[in-house]
Amino acid sequence: MEWARRCSPPACWGEKLVEFELEGTEKYALESYQWLLERILIDMGISTMVERAHLVIRPDQTLFIISLKVKQSGGKRPVHDIAETETQEGGTYINIKDESYAPRLLSTLWRTYGRERVQQLTRLEIFVDGVPSEEVSDMKLDPDEDVRSQLLDALWRLLPEGLKIRQEIYDHEIMTIVATEHGMTVDFIKEAEKVHKKMIVPEED
Repeated sequence: MEWARRCSPPACWGEKLVEFELEGTEKYALESYQWLLERILIDMGISTMVERAHLVIRPDQTLFIISLKVKQSGGKRPVHDIAETETQEGGTYINIKDESYAPRLLSTLWRTYGRERVQQLTRLEIFVDGVPSEEVSDMKLDPDEDVRSQLLDALWRLLPEGLKIRQEIYDHEIMTIVATEHGMTVDFIKEAEKVHKKMIVPEED
């Protein structure tokens, strides 16, 4: 028997910010994975980045679909908006003022200059070897890139380990993954695409 439920805050779980839609043949599995995804997002500190989630589970078909709608960010921010930079002997000292950007800034510096030139002195202090402060100060941080990376990590943590055949769909702030055990079928992909499109333009009740 097919089972479906839409869970919107605050009716289902208090003041949480994510709206869930559950669909499938086993109510217990759906509610368990809803709880698990919620815990993963909270533990990773990214629950506020997700607006909606749609979960489809049919164990009899070994079909698992998870789709997330990402909240839109405010766009790219220059480093000088979130940190103070100072030229010191041999490079640039950075003191991060907005700690929510600390992981994003560190990963951007690693990607740009290499780990061997980036020293993390403390959680909010960084030294970049051989780079002028003006260059670091004018760098732009792309929050969407970081959000996509973290949410993809969360989805891979959620997926059952045995479902190793997977396909991903990305666009319009929507991330969808369909997974199965033995072989991806055209019908599975079509259903994932249908869920993905529904997340872009929700159906009216």
